[in-house]
Order: sequence, then structure tokens, then C-alpha cells
Amino acid sequence: MIENLNTLYIPTNDRQLRRIQRQGEELDANVRSWAARVIDVLPPALPTNADETYILSLFLAQQRRKNILLDAYIPPPSNIWYNIRQAMPFAPRQPDREELEAIHRNVATQLDSDIERAVTYYCSDSNIPPESEPAIDWRVAIRFMCQSIYSRVANVDLAKITNHPRRFELALVARELATEIAEKRQQMFSAFGIAA
Repeated sequence: MIENLNTLYIPTNDRQLRRIQRQGEELDANVRSWAARVIDVLPPALPTNADETYILSLFLAQQRRKNILLDAYIPPPSNIWYNIRQAMPFAPRQPDREELEAIHRNVATQLDSDIERAVTYYCSDSNIPPESEPAIDWRVAIRFMCQSIYSRVANVDLAKITNHPRRFELALVARELATEIAEKRQQMFSAFGIAA
């Protein structure tokens, strides 16, 4: 317990706390909105159901958050405009490393909680233990689809993806992996004697 307390970030004042909360809310809204746009560009009529698509969107939001954090660790290019902005007292202050990690930790915790809740509700509706091997295989298939999709759209402007060559590659991969998710769902139901 004490080890966990040592990793907590405790803001020094209310202003700092409000700033972390506000930036966390902005980050959460940003990554969820991005994930929703990705879901919108996936081909229609995939064999995934609404719950699986929702879980996929949560995994995509979490992956986006992780990459934003990794990008934040890359030092910004040092140029004259960057130096001027840093010197201006009225320019918005960038969070320091501890603040940044606290913001991301809060958002990550919320997304992980939402993923766990969605998986648990879906499995519980069919009386399937969420920790069972078939349920874990089904969940891993959704996660794998997330990672495969993310690697193809991470650096693409989603507003222009309609005419982008990656759109066709994305459609092929999405159909193949969505079919695998449907197969894992069927195996999960069969393992517990549930008619799909």
C-alpha cells in the first residue's frame, strides 16, 4: 500500500488540481472523439455487434492516449518561435512531466474501467464468466483488431481518409479481424452452451 502511495502525484494547490482535472477531461474527450471517428470510417456491416464495436472504440481511445503520452516525451524542436512562446508569461504553460503523467494516469484508469465494465456487462448478460479462457480469447481478438487498425490510421488525417489509399487496406483488415472476433464470440457461446 505504501509503495502505491509513493507513485501518486499530489497537486500542490487547488489551481494545479483544477488544471490537471481540466486537461484530463480534454484529453479524455479528445481520444474518445478520435476513436469514434475511426469507427465511423470502418466499412459498414462488419460482423461485430454494437457491444464489440463499443469495446473496440475504448481500446482505440486507450491506444491513442498511450501514443500521445509517448509523443509528449519527444523534445519539441528548438526554434526561435518556440523559445519566444516559452518566454512569454501569458502563454499557456505546458504541464511538467509529473503533471503530464498524472493527467494520463487518470484518463487511462477511466478508460480501463470502462473497458472492464463493458466486457463484464456483455459477458454477464449471457452468464459467461469474464475471466474464463473463451472470454479472454474474445477480448484479445478485439484488442488485436484495435492494434491493427491503429497502426494503419495513427498518422492519417481522418477527415481525408475517404480518398486515402490506406482506406482500402483498412477495410480488408477490419473485415478479416471482425470475422475473427465473431468466430471467438461463437466459440465463447458454444463453450458455455449458449445459442448465438
